Amino acid sequence: MRPTIALTICAAGLVLMPRLATCQVTSNTVTVSWNATGDDGNAGIASQYDLRYSRSPITASNFGSASKWTGAPAPQPPGTTQSATVTGLLPGSTYYFAIKAGDEVPNWSAISNTISRTTLSLDAVRPAPVTNLAFADVTESTASIHWNAVGDDGRTGTAASYDVRYSRSRITEANWASAIKASGEPTPKEAGAIQYFTVTGLARETTYYFALKVTDDAGNVSVLSNVIGVTTPDRTSPSAIRDLAVVR
Repeated sequence: MRPTIALTICAAGLVLMPRLATCQVTSNTVTVSWNATGDDGNAGIASQYDLRYSRSPITASNFGSASKWTGAPAPQPPGTTQSATVTGLLPGSTYYFAIKAGDEVPNWSAISNTISRTTLSLDAVRPAPVTNLAFADVTESTASIHWNAVGDDGRTGTAASYDVRYSRSRITEANWASAIKASGEPTPKEAGAIQYFTVTGLARETTYYFALKVTDDAGNVSVLSNVIGVTTPDRTSPSAIRDLAVVR
């Protein structure tokens, strides 16, 4: 009799498995993994997989009526860890998964264990806008700015990324896309923490405006921060005269 497959769900975040990269559960996807069995028992290589999912528990009797995922990979040698990401799922919903392996006849294995996972709820709350963007220092070619971190949801939690931009024209929502995008912004800290960032490569005696937006892990983007402007100074003194002499 062909052995059954032990099906597992990759937990959210990194999972260390042979030949398996990051696995995660999102609002509309679940990644499942298993160790390959063989063509005859645990010998040889099977020909195909039949991966099923359903919002009701899957059993041997209702396996055929569950939704079939057509993106299952080709079987690998026995013992190889394999995975598939089932997409198009509903947010905040519990799904059940089971799988069978088949050979070229096809002879099908018994149903695997059935596992379940609830997809993440859809995050529709964007980060709050930064309202206290300010200058910490300005030189002829750099501007150091600082602000208090906002959250992932409004002012709660930790956001995912910052987008700092600058321009010689005052920045608005309308011209945001045309402003120069800085690089190397810091990773957001927990809401309330002070963050610092230095923009380099500025021209001397030139007026620049700065603003930023905040993005969370669901891709929600805050509205524009307060906009600040400054003129880079001229701090380069004339060269010293080295050839002073008495006129004869």
